[in-house]
Amino acid sequence: MSESKPDTVPGLGFKDKEKAEETIKNLEGRDPDYQKLAIKGLIGRAKRTLTLTKDKDKLQNINDAMAIFEKWLKDFEYDNRSKENRAYLPLATVKILLPLKEQFGIEDKKASSFLSAYEKKAKGEYKHLRTVASEEDKPTWDIVRNSELRSLLKKLDEDRPDLWKDDLPTKEHMQLILWAYSPDAAKIKKNLSNLEEKLGGKSSQSSSEEDESDDDKGKRKSSGDSDEESPKKKSKK
Repeated sequence: MSESKPDTVPGLGFKDKEKAEETIKNLEGRDPDYQKLAIKGLIGRAKRTLTLTKDKDKLQNINDAMAIFEKWLKDFEYDNRSKENRAYLPLATVKILLPLKEQFGIEDKKASSFLSAYEKKAKGEYKHLRTVASEEDKPTWDIVRNSELRSLLKKLDEDRPDLWKDDLPTKEHMQLILWAYSPDAAKIKKNLSNLEEKLGGKSSQSSSEEDESDDDKGKRKSSGDSDEESPKKKSKK
């Protein structure tokens, strides 16, 4: 059996109703757009499997699973959950802005651990965070990130602080950036060269990170990255 891909969430399938319910549970707390793509991908695979299946019990079990997925998708669209998706900033972009963490005196050990995992374990590929546990027997970093961002964004919505001052992110904005997210990612991308120049052209080192390597900047990707392809899942049917 082939090994799972590093961005493949384990435990997904459509064998029967119980497997469908387990699948939805395994997707809870993850990026909403990924959840939607995963469920739609499973429905597509289930439909193809139905055309090759003769056993009546298996057919019924798969149809039961599909009914659960179809209801989930209907609820997803009705609640407009895509608006909750928080696109990742590229790791190299976050590193350019890290000097602000020290300037503002931000102490967030969990965010530092997240960035360390983003760099060292996920190798700068945000999708890989779906399978990197935050701690032993603890949720993966994508789930932790979404939970932390919900809390930060709720406070942001209540306090309404400025996101920019003197063409640099404010402290409140930087607290989000440490989780590889910005409500103003397009502006960051557009002004990245100026931001790098203002901050000395060199990123600082977070408490849990090693020095930035020379080729990190070459790996910089668009700040609006989001899943556009169907998730690659190898779970058994």
